[in-house]
Amino acid sequence: MADKIAVVWTRLGPQPVKMGTLVVTDKESRFTYEPEYAKTGLRGLGMVYPPDQFTTTISRPRNEYFDLLPPLQALVPPRSERNFQRALLQKYLASINLHPKPGFDTDWEIMIRAGHGAIGHIDVFASDEAAHQWYATPSRKGLVEISDGFGFSLKEFMTWFDDDAKALIDILGPTPSVGGAIPKLPLSIPATGWDGRIGLPTRFGDTGRIDIILKLENTATYPGLVELETLGLDMHRAAGFDVPQYWPVEVNGLHGLAIARFDRDAQGNPIFVESMYSILASGNKNISNHYSASYDMIGRALSNPRIQLVSDHKQAKKHLLQRLIMAMLTGNGDLHLENLSLIESKGEISFSPVYDPTPMRAYRIHNMLTPPGMTFGDYGDYPDDSKDATPVDFPSAWLRFIKTLDIRKNEFTSIVENLLTATRDFPERVAQLKTVPEDNKTNLQKIHEAIRRQFEVML
Repeated sequence: MADKIAVVWTRLGPQPVKMGTLVVTDKESRFTYEPEYAKTGLRGLGMVYPPDQFTTTISRPRNEYFDLLPPLQALVPPRSERNFQRALLQKYLASINLHPKPGFDTDWEIMIRAGHGAIGHIDVFASDEAAHQWYATPSRKGLVEISDGFGFSLKEFMTWFDDDAKALIDILGPTPSVGGAIPKLPLSIPATGWDGRIGLPTRFGDTGRIDIILKLENTATYPGLVELETLGLDMHRAAGFDVPQYWPVEVNGLHGLAIARFDRDAQGNPIFVESMYSILASGNKNISNHYSASYDMIGRALSNPRIQLVSDHKQAKKHLLQRLIMAMLTGNGDLHLENLSLIESKGEISFSPVYDPTPMRAYRIHNMLTPPGMTFGDYGDYPDDSKDATPVDFPSAWLRFIKTLDIRKNEFTSIVENLLTATRDFPERVAQLKTVPEDNKTNLQKIHEAIRRQFEVML
């Protein structure tokens, strides 16, 4: 394979600035910061790669899990036939007569054409000229009534990446299907909130609109998913967690959820956000997927003296504890590394607002207490320091976990009591859901009640 070269820019500062150059060879991924970039005082690729410390080229061997440095890998949609964004981008490549080999060659072509303006602060381009052109292109400020032209708007959102994507309109036709994998589309709506009109994502300096992610429900596979995610957000907000604005919507008969993007400010400028998956994978090459770390490892990373991940260690570890307890009480067994992110706000680094807190255990195929491999306090395992021949039970696991987090038992007990109070009406809230099948609601209620009893006996 010939070496592939791209450039990385960012809009974290008052104006776009080149961060560095990416080179990918047969064997490794290399990134080099611009000589003067560290003087800007801006964040670099990610928490683990501060520009003032990485003054030489950063190299990482390619493997089956990461062809790129983790913060850059996050810009590439997964290689799945049912990934909506990837399928749409591959059709775009075909429309400009590009037919890369499956795998990394396709990943690369997708990244250099659509790896800008995505979630977070990193913008990847094929060249500096492409970066200048993209940044100089003004935003399209029009809003479209979703009932009148959603199909067109769906295709039009691609033109936010590059004007050449207009060719998609001719290829996909007037009403492209939104079937298959559930689309998660970056769009914009009026700053006053959802009113049935959508537009392309904002550009820097836009005011009058806010950026959202629009999720559409695949009812055949996950009936009632939007109601469940809305319930999860409602419960977390009532319990005192910071959650983004959200609006349950209906799009041409499809159930949807519009969620305000917290990685953009009121002027459309990016805010530094990085997932725990990207952070941990950057610092630990044993991290191979978004389930391959325990919650204890996350807690220890928050206290790592070599890399200050958060401004307030104690508060961050308390948040992690609360999130895990709340996930269990609301039937969300999918609190994986990509659903936990850090965000910078007013010079402080903390956990981001809650996102994707869907009670997925309502669906039997996802009925797991935690994601596979993501244990807490060695729950269910036989730890090395255990003298017993039995696995660690539920109460013991929590005691071990809070010890890792340096949280006292009385504080843990208080947190549990507060979250039990906040979720006391959860079964009734589940019963009121209209689009979730009765069997799924009954299943979720039983899961909540069983977990609730396990926590209550610990008080």
